[in-house]
Amino acid sequence: MPTEPSSFAPRDRPDRAADAARSGWLALGLVILVAVIYAQARAFGFVNIDDQQYVYENPFVLRGLTWAGVTRAFGTFQASNWHPLTWLSHMVDVQLFGVEPGWHHAVNVVLHAANTVLLFLFLRRVTAATFRSAAVAALFAVHPLHVESVAWISERKDVLSAALFLLALHAYVSWVQRPSRRRQGLVAGLFALGVLAKPMVVTLPFVLLLLDVWPLERLRDAPSRSERRSRILALLREKVPLFALCAGACAVTFFAQRAGDATVALSDVPLSARLTNALLAYAGYLGHAAWPAGLAAFYPHPWLAGASVPAWQVAGAATLLIAASAIAAHERARRPFLLWGWCWYLGTLIPVIGVVQVGTQASADRYTYLPLVGIFVAVVWAAAEVLDRVRASSAIRWAAAVLPLVALALASRTQAAAWRDSVALHRHALAVTERNWNAWSGLGDALSDAGRTGEAIDAYREALGIYPRLATAWNGLGAAFGRVGAHAEAIAPLENAVRIAPRYADAWYNLGTAYGNLGEHAKAARCFRAAVEANADHARAWSNLAIASLALGDRATALESLRRLRQLDSGLAGTLASLLATAPMR
Repeated sequence: MPTEPSSFAPRDRPDRAADAARSGWLALGLVILVAVIYAQARAFGFVNIDDQQYVYENPFVLRGLTWAGVTRAFGTFQASNWHPLTWLSHMVDVQLFGVEPGWHHAVNVVLHAANTVLLFLFLRRVTAATFRSAAVAALFAVHPLHVESVAWISERKDVLSAALFLLALHAYVSWVQRPSRRRQGLVAGLFALGVLAKPMVVTLPFVLLLLDVWPLERLRDAPSRSERRSRILALLREKVPLFALCAGACAVTFFAQRAGDATVALSDVPLSARLTNALLAYAGYLGHAAWPAGLAAFYPHPWLAGASVPAWQVAGAATLLIAASAIAAHERARRPFLLWGWCWYLGTLIPVIGVVQVGTQASADRYTYLPLVGIFVAVVWAAAEVLDRVRASSAIRWAAAVLPLVALALASRTQAAAWRDSVALHRHALAVTERNWNAWSGLGDALSDAGRTGEAIDAYREALGIYPRLATAWNGLGAAFGRVGAHAEAIAPLENAVRIAPRYADAWYNLGTAYGNLGEHAKAARCFRAAVEANADHARAWSNLAIASLALGDRATALESLRRLRQLDSGLAGTLASLLATAPMR
């Protein structure tokens, strides 16, 4: 890697044409790097973690891009979130490619490649260090912690929101260079679109303040302390609209997650456990960034797993974070990139660090998609400074850059392969983690879908043996009993599922189906009613509610259910209409 200036301050480039050509070739190389790792995703299928509700079982998405789908995306909370732009992107995919999963994966890969180039161009824009910027972008492209965001179709929200986040950074630099209302409005518009794709990007105003301090150095020329204070207040005032958008997005997200029963109560995970886990997660992400082994789609929360965290781990995590913070603060004048990168990392992780516990995971690889940019910048700039100091040869510089990238790229190819199907994904998680109830339950679902019901039942029981309050495993166990005709045995586990998660539509549907097969139509109708109250888009529940109502002589409810079903699944509605037409009047 050639010697480059260590400062982030923009410099004049004497040979703009040569620099542009060099940057173009580097950008092309970054795209090829992404393709080498993720081309295999074209052969991957859907997985049974969220892909069903995001794509292949979502009636509005399956119709492609329609006005009804647009209004639904903006007008309701789905998947315990409000991210309408993500829903629209899935609808566009179906409109263009149908439900073939390979193309949906390909769009994620293209977005990741675009994000890699956008990051490179942004760093290059605010510094003359073209090769260092390319090195940071290359780490972003190949790091195994980013595989989850790219290889998982449901994480479209990650790569899409990141693209808008990075475009907003570019727009902000343009506004700082040449202020105008139009450019300021563009920053706000891109930020709003990013929030509509995934609320995690609410940290953008904080990141812009970091940019103000360094590398844009908008406080540099303040001659006195009072002038500096005045500048700081001005920087904060200009971002008031962005902070207002941030507050609104946080409020909407909180209500959406509460409405979807995604938030975990303090009685289940107390604040002390949340803070401890946040500390471990901050340190753990750094550990996985340095040595990305044992990565999985789900990491069980130790408190929910009933496992105690050794005191030495907590002390070690705290020591690491305090030491890193102290070093970054001490070196802020000579090496501002350390404090900048460290603050980027700490700040952009705040929305998902677990103080507000959503779901039962302790951490997630996807949460590091943007936060690790700060660590990559700090590491690359520090490494380049060391190489400059020892006057390393070009061969050593290139080896220092290329060898880690090759190792990470190989690890990412292997990690991506685990996402090829649901069985492979969950078996991989079980191989690299302990007491992983979510992986056992997901494996049970995959085995059940494959007709391997006996193995599925065993997998569900493994999950429940670890975490008895896992509603999805109770639901899967009951549904598996139903598949083999053991409808009476299905009742108890399904009742457990709806007792734990009262708004679990699939569990209510399966419980209603079990009661219906036992001839208890009144109980079945009550369950199907609960299913559609929890999820108004549950087409099969509307269909079975109509059938159960018809069996009870309630033709009015049956006709109303048919009307709702026509909005969701015309084929199923046609079959049900024929049944209603031939049913005797009571």
